[in-house]
Parts: sequence; C-alpha cells; structure tokens
Amino acid sequence: MGWLSMRRDGMGRHSTPKAYLDAQFTYTNDADGGGTRGARVIDSACVGNRVWYAAVEILENDVATSITALICEVRWTPNAKDGYIFAYKDSAPLWR
Repeated sequence: MGWLSMRRDGMGRHSTPKAYLDAQFTYTNDADGGGTRGARVIDSACVGNRVWYAAVEILENDVATSITALICEVRWTPNAKDGYIFAYKDSAPLWR
C-alpha cells in the first residue's frame, strides 16, 4: 500500500500523528445481519513521530474478541512547504 498524505485540515481536530491514528483505529460499525464490529486502541506510542505502534482490541457487539498489534510508518513535517504535514503507511501483515 502507498502513503496517505494530508494537510493539517485533513487531520480534523487531531494535532499529532498519535492522536490522529488512535482515532482512526478506534471505531464501531454496524455488522451485516445485526450487531456491531469495531476496534479500540488500548495503548499506543508514536516513536520519534516516525513509527506508530498500537495494541488494539477487536470488538464484536462492544465485547473484545481478540487483541492485535498495528504498526504504521509516519512522516511528520509540520513546516512542509507544500502543506502536506502528515503521512502514514500501514505495514503489511506479518502472517500470510
């Protein structure tokens, strides 16, 4: 997968890469056939604004069914001349 890049206004109310990614990977959606599915970031760190590591609960009907790890590469350049201050790229799964 490629990089997803954005300007500050694309980050919404989030002022840091960590805050943005925590919010992106915490969600609930309606599941086909009823109920809900989602994920919740339990804990995360954005080391040097270069790599975001997170422990994430997978939810079914608001109940945790498993825990997984997520890793995203991060580009944080708040003074970028073109205005694209933030970019991230999720890593490929380690399993195949």
